[in-house]
Amino acid sequence: MVDAPVIGTSVLVERRQAVVLVGGENEAFEKAREVVSHFASSVVHVGPNGYGLYAKLVNNALLGSYVAALAEVVNLGEAMGLSGDVITDVLVKLSSARSPTSELKVPKMIKGDFSVQFATKHMRKDLDLVSKEASRLGVPIPLASLSLQLYRIAEAMGLSNEDFSAVIKVLGRVKG
Repeated sequence: MVDAPVIGTSVLVERRQAVVLVGGENEAFEKAREVVSHFASSVVHVGPNGYGLYAKLVNNALLGSYVAALAEVVNLGEAMGLSGDVITDVLVKLSSARSPTSELKVPKMIKGDFSVQFATKHMRKDLDLVSKEASRLGVPIPLASLSLQLYRIAEAMGLSNEDFSAVIKVLGRVKG
């Protein structure tokens, strides 16, 4: 038996560029690799059963915080009067903090396109799990905790089934 969470949106799965984090015994990992390599560019053995989930939660703690930060600066840039094109160029092409996530999410925020790649309710659920596990371990996670609150507010606003980039709406900007 293995746990094998996927890093990557449905778009990356369709392109066969997803990453699968596999927790389990070596023999089970080898069998799982044969199956998941049909939709993943990387299949990584991260340790015993359960560690795939832990690795995914570490990823999503960063991802949830990063997208909330992107929402904050897109909102700020627009309030400053920067065009959507300038904001996109800065955050997607020029920034030292650019990433595949900024390439996917910044244009969605600028256009007000919150069609689902990863739903707000799933990000909130993952950040809830991160919070519980960090609490159990006694590890402070102030940024992930703040991000969790933003996604909870997003859900309270009725955004559960929109892409988690809709967290920008929590900041008072509603487009699309």
